[in-house]
Amino acid sequence: MSTPAITIRRPGLVPALVSLLPTAVFLLVDNWLGLIPAMIAASAIAIVLIVVRRSRGRGIGVLLPLTLAYVVVKAVAGVLTQSHVVYFGAGIALSAVIAVAVGATAFTRRPVAVYLMPLVTPYRHLTAEHAVYRRVAAHVTLVWALVELGIAGWEAWHLSVSSATEFVIMRTIGPWMAMAVLIFFLIFYIRFRLDRYEWAMRRAEEREAAQVAA
Repeated sequence: MSTPAITIRRPGLVPALVSLLPTAVFLLVDNWLGLIPAMIAASAIAIVLIVVRRSRGRGIGVLLPLTLAYVVVKAVAGVLTQSHVVYFGAGIALSAVIAVAVGATAFTRRPVAVYLMPLVTPYRHLTAEHAVYRRVAAHVTLVWALVELGIAGWEAWHLSVSSATEFVIMRTIGPWMAMAVLIFFLIFYIRFRLDRYEWAMRRAEEREAAQVAA
């Protein structure tokens, strides 16, 4: 059975910077006008970005209504309660749910990492049909999920003891640094486990080609 076709684009610098716009707007408005205007402004910017991404065909698809509903409900809940804990807590809870869902795929034949590993470690011969490839993908998926759950737990604690501005700044910096370190080690692990199989399969192909040519 072949791997389902899926198109994944490598993340670029500009999209990453654009994704930080709601955070930047929140910090600016929070220090200028206060918490409630900041939540409204950041949510409005997030909605605009979601709609623009969809209009340019950047892959929100059927998730568009759900994504918009999530942003709106989070904003309404935060404004009604006038609490940054409620506003940001929704995002933390969603991250934890996604981590659990992703981690569960590690115990299936198609761990999520199967579709992501080619972005950083493209192999010509190894595919998701190879048992070792699937096993490594399962390990990568599970480790990512556990680390994401750990980050969500840390964010929940930090949210309960800090102001909105402090939380936003630390949430922007801390998890990104943790994920950067994690990705570095996961790439090293993938190459350590799989390169030998890729080389062996390539040499076998070269021997077969040489025999045919002879």
